[in-house]
Amino acid sequence: MTSYLVMLQTNSNQSFIFSSPRLREQIGASFEITLLSRWVKEEAEKLLKPKPLPTTFCVSDSSGKVIVRFTEKEGEPGALAKQLITQVTRRALTDAPGLDVTGVFIEAKPGAREAEDLETAPEALDATDLEKLDRAFSEYSLNRRPAAARFPQFPFLERADESALPASSSLEVLSFSARFTDSLIQPNNHDEGSSLSLPSRVKRAFAWTSRKQQVDDVKERLAKRGKELKQEPPLDPTELAAAFQDGEEFEDTKDMLSSVGVVHIDGNGVGAIMRDLESAHEAVNNIVGKQPDVTEMPPVSGISDFQSFIMEVNRRLDNVVKDAIALSWHKIQKLTPKTTVPIVPVIVGGDDVTVYTDGRYAIPFAEAYICHYERLTKDDDLLSVLAIVAGGKKADAPERDRFEIADYIIQEPGPLTASAGVAIVGRNFPFHIAYDLAEELVSRGKELGKYPGTVPCSTINFHVLRDATVLDPEDTLDEYKGRSQRPFLVGCYAPDRIGDATTTSSEKAPTAKPQPLSSWARILQAVAAFDGKKPDDPTQTTGDPFPRARANRIVKLLADYVKVPKDDKARSKCLGYVLKGNEEAFATQEQIDNGKQKPDDGKQKPDDGKQKPDDEKTTKRCNHPICRIRLEWTDAQETARGTKTLVKALGPLPSKTRLDDPDEHTEDCIEQVRWLLDLIDLSGNLPDRYLASRISDDTDCVGSQEAADGSTEGDAK
Repeated sequence: MTSYLVMLQTNSNQSFIFSSPRLREQIGASFEITLLSRWVKEEAEKLLKPKPLPTTFCVSDSSGKVIVRFTEKEGEPGALAKQLITQVTRRALTDAPGLDVTGVFIEAKPGAREAEDLETAPEALDATDLEKLDRAFSEYSLNRRPAAARFPQFPFLERADESALPASSSLEVLSFSARFTDSLIQPNNHDEGSSLSLPSRVKRAFAWTSRKQQVDDVKERLAKRGKELKQEPPLDPTELAAAFQDGEEFEDTKDMLSSVGVVHIDGNGVGAIMRDLESAHEAVNNIVGKQPDVTEMPPVSGISDFQSFIMEVNRRLDNVVKDAIALSWHKIQKLTPKTTVPIVPVIVGGDDVTVYTDGRYAIPFAEAYICHYERLTKDDDLLSVLAIVAGGKKADAPERDRFEIADYIIQEPGPLTASAGVAIVGRNFPFHIAYDLAEELVSRGKELGKYPGTVPCSTINFHVLRDATVLDPEDTLDEYKGRSQRPFLVGCYAPDRIGDATTTSSEKAPTAKPQPLSSWARILQAVAAFDGKKPDDPTQTTGDPFPRARANRIVKLLADYVKVPKDDKARSKCLGYVLKGNEEAFATQEQIDNGKQKPDDGKQKPDDGKQKPDDEKTTKRCNHPICRIRLEWTDAQETARGTKTLVKALGPLPSKTRLDDPDEHTEDCIEQVRWLLDLIDLSGNLPDRYLASRISDDTDCVGSQEAADGSTEGDAK
């Protein structure tokens, strides 16, 4: 018996979503991508007649990608494959203009390796067929015309607003709604008189349905956990968009955001699992059923064969991601019981998530998502096992023909990890540029989180965009290299990764003792101390914030410091002063002390700190960046009230320099002051209520993982 595999996939999803600067169209575009699964199911039912479809029909179903199989039992499989691709791509042309859908099919080889005999062979899926299907898709995609080429470009056609495509008649004139038997679309009367392209009109028509389904799904998932959104989120996409952008019809009646947060989150190691599902399947079966060292492993349901394994991974991962979004949404809403923070998911596919929200709540949302994502995957009997595979093999693991758990860095079930990037930009800033920045932040977070030979760790990275003249994400972030401690390690594995790599040198590192607080809670404590609040209870103030002028001055000095050659950075023999007559000569401590006292008249003590007139001094401050930083930091500890509390809070925080290179021996003071830019930005972009709530949640728990778990359920106080 012959069988054929068919893959239908949406292409250039990000370009499709961000082709318009308008939020409504992005919401609608995201929804259109999800229609692919619906189209495949409906058209397959028309071809095969039976409802439901055969259990072996669907091989994989994830956002924007569906793989199905036809066998001779249903008819001539090659002809059915061609018909399905034709019908689905035609649906895309008519129901979602501008969406690029590609379909390919291959003849599958008999799966005799998994089948007991040739009669059942077509029912068994072989991983090599999936690889062959991916190659066929890649080859075909390279030779296809882009989706935009479908639209005529003649001089006599009117161009649409905010688009290079031709303007279209209204959907009512085109009778677009007649194609749908249900109420998936809701045209906006405000758009009828506008000059819009057909893709723009359709995206806006789908926006209302997309938003309603988002909110309904969140409410349903929270209800299963006995939770609810007390503040009703706005459903009207036009009204919602007015909070983020000018030019919307409801902008006079909607509170506008002062800043916008674009949150992009990507799972660590999930892509590698999806690229080699056969190895992941083998590993799971070995870990669960054949490893004597794994004694308390619960049985994993739904993985009896390769095909069911793929479907089960897709289903569980999709469920975890949507649950994490819902729980994080609920967490943010609890921080603002009297107002509603707009939260708008625009990309939810696989382990890939992009959310727009208020700039002040973007980082809290990202951190909450990571906490929930780790906890939910740890509690899942299949995904927790896949975390072993996602963690990767040891660098010295030998090549084997069989699975050995000893070859892996992680050797027991645990949470999957994720990397979050948060771009905080001004209102009306182009979404697609902010998204590119958030994506680059994720990429740099992954470099630290997945450092070779170490346990993969969740990360949070963020950037507050102040200068919009540099739009290249890499150039923007490179300007701040060496001036901050971002990205931050967070989550379950962070304590093990941080170890002695703190802003306090290893021989003094407080991490030698068990830490009751998570790494993120300790960062928030430093923010509280920086703001002049009690680190353990930010609801109480000390009245001694760190001087912002001095913090900004040190940050500027760091910009000079990072340009100094590495072999010149130590300057350990310099005490911060040089001789006025010879700036190459370092001043001794005696010379420095003499420079601080007035002429001896018998009334002043040598150590009273009084300064001589400048013309009588023999020393001057050294202008070398390292010396200037040392002196600024020492002066702050001596003269600025509250600085000692801040230094104490900075001690256990991680040093990114030492995490990147364990052999790096930068001075403690440099690693401590590198936190100042982070503290400035966090202080200005985190609500006070969040600091108090999050630290309180953590202090109620014991141990880093317990703290992370507690943060998912704790209430704002």
